[in-house]
Amino acid sequence: CAVRGHGSRHKLAKLSSTKPPTLRPTAGQMARFLAAAALAVLAMAPHGASAVVVSRTEAVRKMVAAKHLAAAGLPDPTCATGVISVKDGDTPQACCAGYCGECSDYPTCATVRGQNSTFACCKSNVLAQECGKGAPANVCLKSCLESVPPCVMENGKIFTAPEPSARTAGSDCNEAVAAWRAKADAATHTVHIMPVPNPN
Repeated sequence: CAVRGHGSRHKLAKLSSTKPPTLRPTAGQMARFLAAAALAVLAMAPHGASAVVVSRTEAVRKMVAAKHLAAAGLPDPTCATGVISVKDGDTPQACCAGYCGECSDYPTCATVRGQNSTFACCKSNVLAQECGKGAPANVCLKSCLESVPPCVMENGKIFTAPEPSARTAGSDCNEAVAAWRAKADAATHTVHIMPVPNPN
């Protein structure tokens, strides 16, 4: 009887020492969590700080989009997930990483977010690292037709960032839903036609 009691205590000790399995979120769940967290921070931010929060939210969105493109092996030929530089003479435009804020040679471009961002955020260094222009093959930056930011835009074309106030699908989403429902109701609604009286 005593041996059996001792054995059951040993089993209880063994069961209590095992750790529960850890659950890790998927990439999609993490992206949704980051977007929700950014929106929550934006809602709680004071009026003056909202521009900073919006730019950080946009930077996070661009980084996540760039990671998804890179994972799928797709390029970003229009610099949609990065920050495009201003056209300067005959040189091609640079497409800097999405977290840079801007793509130029501003004073702190080499240390964005406390990291070495020289070849990701500084326009002249991004252009100098172009593949086939003297940069070593293991660190050169490809064309945006083949890669994601940081990359070099196609030469001979002028690319511009979309106007922030431009109408997009997201800006009129609620109106589009109401308009579609009205059209669907009109298409499925039965119309009763009154007979025309005979003049005879």
